[in-house]
Amino acid sequence: MVIIDAQHITRVFAHRLKEIREERGLSQEDVGRMAGVSKATISKYEAASHLPKLMHAKAIAEALNVGFSYLIGFTDNRYVQEVTTISDVFLSLPDDGKKELLNYAKYLEGQQAKD
Repeated sequence: MVIIDAQHITRVFAHRLKEIREERGLSQEDVGRMAGVSKATISKYEAASHLPKLMHAKAIAEALNVGFSYLIGFTDNRYVQEVTTISDVFLSLPDDGKKELLNYAKYLEGQQAKD
């Protein structure tokens, strides 16, 4: 059983925030501006010196377009919002559209396997 405490959340949040920010070529200032927090706050969070405030963590997750639960370490699925969107689109389609979307997804999966 994994115990998730404040220190664990702080460390995971710091690692994932920095990793995503660097992957996207963003500065701490960029992320701060996007999330409505200061560069100093982003710096403290990345250094794992402060437990992220809930409202900051949510704003940062939204700014980076990743799942809040991913950013704080509750899941390893970074793309929670995308999965929800895909599910909503799928459910809104008529049966023929659902079949077509599934066929296309299988096609894309096959293309990935070739690469």
